[in-house]
Amino acid sequence: MNIKKNIKKITFAGNVLAIMILASTATFMSSCSEAILDRQPLSDISDENIFNDDVLMEAYVDGTYRVFRFFQFGAFYTEGSSDNAQNADGPFVSYNRNETTPDNGENFTQSAWSHHYAHIRRANLFFQKTIDGSSASPEVFKRLTAEMRFLRAWSYFKLISFYGDVPLITDVIELGAESFDRARTPYNEIVAFIVSELDLAITNLPVEAFDTSTGKASRGAAMALKSRTLLYAASPLHNSSNDTSKWQAASDAAEAAMNLSEYNIDPDYSNLYNETRSNEVMYGRGYTFENQANFIAWAGWNFIIDRYYLPAGYGYNVDNNFFRPLQSLVDAYETVDGSPIDPSDPWSNRDPRLDMTIIHHNSVMNVRGTPTTIEYHVDQADPTNAALAGPAASLNGGSPSNYNILKQTDPSKELGLSNPDHFKPWIYFRKAEMYLNYAEAQIELGNDANARNAINMVRSRANVSMPDVTDSGDALRQRYRNERRVELAFENHRWYDIIRWQIGDQVLNQPAMGSNVLRDNTTNPPTDSYTYDKVLDNLRTWDASMSYLPIPRSEIEASPSLTQNPGYPD
Repeated sequence: MNIKKNIKKITFAGNVLAIMILASTATFMSSCSEAILDRQPLSDISDENIFNDDVLMEAYVDGTYRVFRFFQFGAFYTEGSSDNAQNADGPFVSYNRNETTPDNGENFTQSAWSHHYAHIRRANLFFQKTIDGSSASPEVFKRLTAEMRFLRAWSYFKLISFYGDVPLITDVIELGAESFDRARTPYNEIVAFIVSELDLAITNLPVEAFDTSTGKASRGAAMALKSRTLLYAASPLHNSSNDTSKWQAASDAAEAAMNLSEYNIDPDYSNLYNETRSNEVMYGRGYTFENQANFIAWAGWNFIIDRYYLPAGYGYNVDNNFFRPLQSLVDAYETVDGSPIDPSDPWSNRDPRLDMTIIHHNSVMNVRGTPTTIEYHVDQADPTNAALAGPAASLNGGSPSNYNILKQTDPSKELGLSNPDHFKPWIYFRKAEMYLNYAEAQIELGNDANARNAINMVRSRANVSMPDVTDSGDALRQRYRNERRVELAFENHRWYDIIRWQIGDQVLNQPAMGSNVLRDNTTNPPTDSYTYDKVLDNLRTWDASMSYLPIPRSEIEASPSLTQNPGYPD
């Protein structure tokens, strides 16, 4: 395909970003009908055609949605460097041991710098080419412009969440241009830019998303991103003076998103990741053959995530050395009646979300249509005997923490290369988060009653129905933070929350722990007991510099005005 001007290669601070002006993706190909392609030879499609034609412009914008990277490890990777889970892959271990450097930091972020600046340039090109208007249908042009504002805002939000101050670029930088060298823009200025872009987008986006298969932006998605952006900006990491105006702005944005009538708290917590879209989802990206995993071109993303989440020993082709829930998260789930957890019977009387999120010893799981009890035990008298251990035990290739993840998976389906029919969506924003965002802002503003009401709305969904929170003051803040951790577990929130709350010195310098399940086979029937001292990693540490990731060395070297984050060498 010889599309005029379709490839522009630029270097922004050292990385060569090959950007297709016309999306050379399956999304584009699926969007263009034969009739459209027949009316003009592909070799004659120019920038002018792309940005003045409804179908071609839509295809260009659709290609930009690949900025949302759920179909790679980016959907869940930060959880593995939090106190929720352990990720045994090198970059995440390095982060937890404070061994991240400007040379390896992008392994942790999954190349966030180059990925997001590539999509920012793509958006900037859209605005440059349409600054004088477009011959596309006015309604289509208005909607697509709003979508591009949302997508660019998402990229800047992700960049500032990793790096803090970053260059704010709204023009198209050409190779060799004098404007190539850019300094970092203060965090708060970028937040203001994100909010202004989202305010413009909100008025021109559809009230409701089309569906999670297309994953197009809606008013709710933009309002949810605004809420999260302002909440992060009000948090201690970015608000050391505790400016209450920031908390008020976060509260207002969360309340507006919380009050959108087109979304509701789903009465069934386990329904959130069903193939049929839950009405709680404010923005999600469903599996489609256009949104397939980049590295396995014929497999759905849920097939990939199931491989890293589900337990070994039950006929699944899994990789349990990748992602393991930690005891710290298991302990965060309260008992229904508020009593202490019984260490000898830890699964009774617990918050129902535990069983809908984490697979533990004696969990009953639907394994390809058959109810199956999952077993992690080892023999008490002979703990190294794999023949006497449960199928999910680490002796048999199972999770070293003796926990696996159920949330987001579909164990009812085959997990093999010939069965890539896993279609659950990845959720970026949902209404429960908006209630929790509002609660956090209200706590910091001193309005405990409003915060409790919002928290209790989340806890009261029908198949959770946890008792109302009644705490006040600092006790309420701690209760809220635990509630947020439990409700949003494995949805890529916990690491960001730890960083913005500045509690890494309290939770990330602790060993990563799991449990042991010991079976006494001398009794009839056999009896199980638990110990909670299994160490997976005792080298975790914390330093204040870990609040930000290092800017890649190649970027610093190529752009004299760029400065490195504190604590990292240039």
